[in-house]
Amino acid sequence: MKKTMNIFVLSFLLTSILFINQAAAFETGQADFSLIYQDLEIPFQTFSIFVLPEKQIKLTIASQDRDHVYSFQYQAGKFIAEINHSYQWQAPAKPGNYKLVIKLRGSEQRTAMIKLNVFVLYPRSKKNGNYLNGFRIGNYPDLTSVRQKYYSLPPGFWEIKANMLDLNLTPHFKVKQFLTKQSSSFPQYIFLQEKLLLKLEYFLAEVNKAGYAASTFNTVSVYRTPYFNTKLGNDTLFSRHLFGDAADIYLDSDQNKYMDDLNKDGKINQADADILLNLAVEFDKNPAYSNLQGGIGSYPGNNVRGPFIHLDTRGFHVAW
Repeated sequence: MKKTMNIFVLSFLLTSILFINQAAAFETGQADFSLIYQDLEIPFQTFSIFVLPEKQIKLTIASQDRDHVYSFQYQAGKFIAEINHSYQWQAPAKPGNYKLVIKLRGSEQRTAMIKLNVFVLYPRSKKNGNYLNGFRIGNYPDLTSVRQKYYSLPPGFWEIKANMLDLNLTPHFKVKQFLTKQSSSFPQYIFLQEKLLLKLEYFLAEVNKAGYAASTFNTVSVYRTPYFNTKLGNDTLFSRHLFGDAADIYLDSDQNKYMDDLNKDGKINQADADILLNLAVEFDKNPAYSNLQGGIGSYPGNNVRGPFIHLDTRGFHVAW
């Protein structure tokens, strides 16, 4: 009996140590301070925002971080003013990727700065019928006053070129994870909302805290054009994927293009996706993430892909 108890205790200790090591190995990529952009708090060392040409934006040091002195660096565009812990800057007129750096003065630590990718979009008004620069987008539906509470049409589209695929949008997610399956050629044109990037980063951290080691999520689908959504056989005009705040994801630590066996039953099936689903439900219930709430669903695999979960930031929690 004593020997059995010792084996049990040893097994428990080893499992606990493994769990702690997995959690400790994950780096959140957060900086020593946060920025406020629109209504979002951005704490990450690397982040990306999406703006129209010549758009004036304001980046504000979070209230809890204002006891320090910061510098603002930019490579293009126009610096407008620094007022009350806020930096006002105007984006260039030409679509592309531009860098902004906000840095704690007197520190060279990598956690002492936030590097922003500012992607200047091609305005939606530049579409020629169904196309933008030869890339087929299709047409968006009109939004009724009721739908406008939870939907907004993309103001423009981000041009993805082949030479930017390994660029980090955030600490754990690269451009190549957000490509549309509509085409394998470049450039592609997509739309993303900053809220989705925040949710992916925060949820990844929570998954690691729960003991499932992961450096990122693999993506099944993120943005879909109205044209491609219809081509896939989806009859809804209001899929969150069309509006840039939805992602279908799975955990794939061994990089075999399938969901990991999270419940360790020797099978890869929807039960593994349900583990992520339950974690996502708990995430949405956390008051700290209330502004990132959205839809969450679990899906089985088929003969071309494995199981996955859907998540979005529609503004209220719903699960299926």
